[in-house]
Amino acid sequence: MPVPGLTPADCQAPTSASVQALCTDPSLGQLIDSVQDVPYVRLGRAWTVDEAMFQRCDATLDARACLDREYRVKIKAVQAESAKRAMAYAPDGSKADAKALLARIAGIYRHPVKTADGAPGAEDVLQVTPVADGAAYLDMRLSFHNGQSCTLTGVAEYKKIGSFVFQDPAPTQRCMLTMTLSGDEVGFSDPTGACAKFCGEYASLTAETFVLKQKKKLRTLPALQQSPAYQEALQAYQARHATAKATP
Repeated sequence: MPVPGLTPADCQAPTSASVQALCTDPSLGQLIDSVQDVPYVRLGRAWTVDEAMFQRCDATLDARACLDREYRVKIKAVQAESAKRAMAYAPDGSKADAKALLARIAGIYRHPVKTADGAPGAEDVLQVTPVADGAAYLDMRLSFHNGQSCTLTGVAEYKKIGSFVFQDPAPTQRCMLTMTLSGDEVGFSDPTGACAKFCGEYASLTAETFVLKQKKKLRTLPALQQSPAYQEALQAYQARHATAKATP
């Protein structure tokens, strides 16, 4: 398999000595793969397929050695950026600020979606339910014109960046969906790119926004609290905080 960022087509007909080296040298693939799960940083094809870097390396006598040096420099930059973002994403934010923000956004939002097949009843739904002053249960279900959809449920916690960040229990490729209120609009960002796993092809959790005027009061809280998804998310949240308290 090609290294992250390349496709099989890239390696079927390499266009340069650099691409040829990436496709045939396992150590380069391992080097690039080592930073694919670095938290808080999203690496796409453009990071691996760096045309300016390829041109520099193609002009040397040993493209493979050049790529090794260049990627190591890029990896250090990625690690530094990850550490910088961790200073904002990892620490909890102000409980007072979180409570005030939750008071504004908690509720259920709905708006209809037109699909290609014209199926009735398609809609985008966001439910934000407080579970603590600094945490909220998210139930987000998006429908798209192409028939694809996204579904995400779990607890988001208020972090130092001033937003609620979804706490994905996955050990690797962790989605860190970030929910922010800007004016009267509730929007989302995906800093690592890992939230795509909750969506179908050509669908994205960051593609839609909700506005406060769409918000309705939560009226089915007891039923929600008995749902398996809510119970699982709440247990994970409680276990995470119990572990944090037990850690000296």
